[in-house]
Amino acid sequence: MSKHTFGSFATIAASVGMVLVTACGPSSNVETAASPVIGITQQMEMPRGESGNGVTFYRRSDDGIVIAKVLAPVSAVWDALVGAMADRKVTPTLLDRPAGRIGDTSMVLMRRWNSTPLSAYLSCGSTMTGLRADDERIHAIFLAQLSRLKADTVAIAVHFSGTSTPIASGNAGSVGECTSTGRAEQELLDDVVRRVGGPARRG
Repeated sequence: MSKHTFGSFATIAASVGMVLVTACGPSSNVETAASPVIGITQQMEMPRGESGNGVTFYRRSDDGIVIAKVLAPVSAVWDALVGAMADRKVTPTLLDRPAGRIGDTSMVLMRRWNSTPLSAYLSCGSTMTGLRADDERIHAIFLAQLSRLKADTVAIAVHFSGTSTPIASGNAGSVGECTSTGRAEQELLDDVVRRVGGPARRG
């Protein structure tokens, strides 16, 4: 994965950086979990409460953020989140431990991410030659936010999105919007829960 300053997508990343939110106060409702971003609306949704590898996920309909809850100390969850990001070769451009926020707003990906076709993680549309996620250069945002809930529960909210540009055309090609399939977020959350040694808290 390489890094560079990119054209129009830099404006999006800058806007995201301006609207990053801080962790909210204790609550028992997953809908109150702080979002890593505001103003980026996902077009794809997963059923609420979908389970995978022992973790219960929630995907909010308003912003598409994927959330899991875990019963563990905040410091342990943070360390697990940092480790899980590192294992995915995510180099944080945003690292704010007091706010519980970490991520990369300037990812550049091509065809595969950690040996998996990008179309497994992002839906960018298609062309005559195939899926844009697998054929084009992807500029992506991958962010996570921790929030304290009631009863020592921590919510982990994850956002993933991007844009695609034809490789051959350089910066002159048409830019496509990429929305998450939810898989990248689920894999990250599964890894975090595994690292803290317990399943996500349901309900």
